[in-house]
Amino acid sequence: MFEVRDLSLHQGERPLWQGLSLTIQAGERLGLSAPSGHGKTTLGRVLAGWQPAGGQPGEGSKILLDGTPLPSRGYNPVQLVPQHPELSFNPYRSTGQSLWDVWRPDDATLARFLIKPEWLSRKPSQLSGGELARIALLRALDPRTRVLIADEVTAQLDPHIQRQLWQELMRECDTRGLGMLVFSHQQALLQQVCHRIIRFGEQGEQRNTLTYHAA
Repeated sequence: MFEVRDLSLHQGERPLWQGLSLTIQAGERLGLSAPSGHGKTTLGRVLAGWQPAGGQPGEGSKILLDGTPLPSRGYNPVQLVPQHPELSFNPYRSTGQSLWDVWRPDDATLARFLIKPEWLSRKPSQLSGGELARIALLRALDPRTRVLIADEVTAQLDPHIQRQLWQELMRECDTRGLGMLVFSHQQALLQQVCHRIIRFGEQGEQRNTLTYHAA
């Protein structure tokens, strides 16, 4: 189980999240809905270890996986796919080199995620945002990953490709027990793919938690 306890985040003097707590069971897909500018991207970066929490978190603030704090070095089993996929890549190396540094999926797996093998010989600047998004997503699906944080990961893709990628992501959750935290402004998407959705208001207050029987 992935667990966040009493997490507070600030941007300068501005509070983004106050005392946030949530849990994600193995195989569960949790959606988080909040207004633009609320700090979802910052939250994802902190949960995946891309940046420290900063601010003054409460004494009980913890980020745990199976009751254990996440590692400060080496591979982090909580992986983030950012809204801007170019942030996942070294601009001076091919996308394949960045992918293979983490793991080497076979051709069948590339096809499942609609990735053409020739893209992997190109640098990030030579691919579209949608093409990069697919490779960034697959890079984060290393077999060691336990929790995937998906920050508007399919927003740049057409509806047909979105549907296929979400089907593959849900299959990953079901077959390997991958937990997933999904940030999206598309309420219909959250309702379709998530088991639960936590909604926050303009002032950061938690409005409600909705439970769905996702496919």
